[in-house]
Amino acid sequence: MLKEKTKQAAAAVRGQVRDKMAKAAKLTNKYLLFVIAAILGLYIYFYPEMLTKMWTGLRSYSGEAGTNITFEALFQATLFFLCATYIVRRFKKILENYLLAKLKMDTGIKHTIITLMNYGIWIFIALVTLSILGIQLKNLAILFGALSVGIGFGLQNIVNNFVSGIIILFERPIKEGDWVVINDLEGIVRHVRIRATELETFDNASILIPNADILSGKVVNWTHANLNGRVVVPVSVAYGTDLEKVRYVLTDIAKADPRLLADPAPYVWITKFADSGIELELRGVTGDVMSKGAIRSDLMIQISKVFEAEGIEIPFPQQVVYLKK
Repeated sequence: MLKEKTKQAAAAVRGQVRDKMAKAAKLTNKYLLFVIAAILGLYIYFYPEMLTKMWTGLRSYSGEAGTNITFEALFQATLFFLCATYIVRRFKKILENYLLAKLKMDTGIKHTIITLMNYGIWIFIALVTLSILGIQLKNLAILFGALSVGIGFGLQNIVNNFVSGIIILFERPIKEGDWVVINDLEGIVRHVRIRATELETFDNASILIPNADILSGKVVNWTHANLNGRVVVPVSVAYGTDLEKVRYVLTDIAKADPRLLADPAPYVWITKFADSGIELELRGVTGDVMSKGAIRSDLMIQISKVFEAEGIEIPFPQQVVYLKK
């Protein structure tokens, strides 16, 4: 009994500590921008040559090769990078949740704007950081040359996926929220990134598909242009059934479902005289293809009830065997 009380007390103390740490982290995240901005402002006030150095470096990117990186430059670059990183993350949330959310714009276009702006800003931050450190792009020519050799030998797939990601962002064959089938993998697109696309299957599994595979493979997009989609319900009735009555009953059931569009109107096709019965298909168009599975299930339940009430027989598989004496 004493051990249980001790464990409960320890758990309560740990819970209080976690709550206090969460509150502290929340307050830190809320006011960290102001603290960093104040520190950076004071530093620039006492050392205004930092701005001059940064501006000169951005304009020319020239200087003596092999410039030594001083501790002061490293401190300035680190301070700027931390401040810029925090500001970019906060700006991205504000842009996504407030600014673009008020515009009547497609979700895929919003994602493209946010992604391209994010990469553009990070490139600018990298250039400014190099400028503060005193590293010029001219001095990186040898490094870029070595990287080009590496790309030629072992990084072809990475570059291919990178270029494919840019093409997907601009061409937009798929976008976030689309229901797609990519190389026999079916699910909802959650994120389109530069290197790979995240697909969430209906089993709640996340699959990362390289962008190059998307452009070179077979892609079925159920929601590319709009959310309209066809709902098909196969039905089988016994031989001798009044097919005109069946057609009327099925059409009436479909028209009563508000999730199916009136234009084009639902219709019934006779598809096959099978061994066990006559096969038909009830076809309709819904304005929300994401729910076509639920619509199909509800229609089948309703058809079963109405057929039973109307005396329409749904046949079982059967065979007739003749025996000779």
